[in-house]
Amino acid sequence: MRVRVVAPSSPPPLDKLAAGVARLHAAGITVDDTDGVVRGRHAYLNGSDEERSASLADALRSDVDVVWLARGGYGLPRLLSRIDPRVARAPLVIGFSDATALFAHLWRRGVPCVHGPLITTLAAEPDESVAHCRAVLERRARGARVAVRAAEPIDVEGALFAGNLCTLGALIGTPSFPSLDGAIVALEEVGERPYRIDRELTHLIYAGALRGVRAVVAGHLTNCAEPTGSGARDPAPSALEVFSERLGAAGIPFAHGLPMGHEAPNLALPLGVRARLAANADGGALTLLDDLP
Repeated sequence: MRVRVVAPSSPPPLDKLAAGVARLHAAGITVDDTDGVVRGRHAYLNGSDEERSASLADALRSDVDVVWLARGGYGLPRLLSRIDPRVARAPLVIGFSDATALFAHLWRRGVPCVHGPLITTLAAEPDESVAHCRAVLERRARGARVAVRAAEPIDVEGALFAGNLCTLGALIGTPSFPSLDGAIVALEEVGERPYRIDRELTHLIYAGALRGVRAVVAGHLTNCAEPTGSGARDPAPSALEVFSERLGAAGIPFAHGLPMGHEAPNLALPLGVRARLAANADGGALTLLDDLP
């Protein structure tokens, strides 16, 4: 397997970039030279739009097996109008967080994508997570089961989509927002208070963006608690309770406990493959029914 590292969002920290590349090397994976991955010193963008889009386009046209995103942060939404998704033969793309914008843009357009660790988070992943990630990338993860649970019984099948809640919601009204009709949607978030998660979910539901979704399953909701001493008269609901209430009111089946998002383990999920979500209060699983094409 040969990997090209790109950083089309925020500038990656050099120590974590090196640690992630070293972990790939230790696994016997070939990584292209990473010189030039980090550009400039912009506060939140890894170089100009022209530089970042050119680097990404070149990677998508290359003969590598995997284009691995170095870091999330922000920047990909600025590039979507520059990215032509009509690629005859494109490498597999893996990442998460800001990568959600790219995944949405490429959804069902012939470019295989995986929601999984970034190069800069790879070193923090447990061995089992890295082994599963490699199985997904090598198209041998069919039948993998990931434990989840649900307050109300669910048993549905659909194409799998996964991403960051706020990044996905920010694409509503753009040409890059994906049709999620018939999909099982996995959503994660980091650093957002419960009322902000309520606002994002309400926006998605009211805009019709989740119309036809078979189910939603929540991943890690990292640092999403209401801060203490906020002055609220009543205790705030948890982020998970907000997910359950908002989706329940919309009639969308909901499960939780999926290990994906902004903390380890961030289990790799191949987008677009058929999956089954079967769960109840005693437990259950998200099962991959196919491998990536």
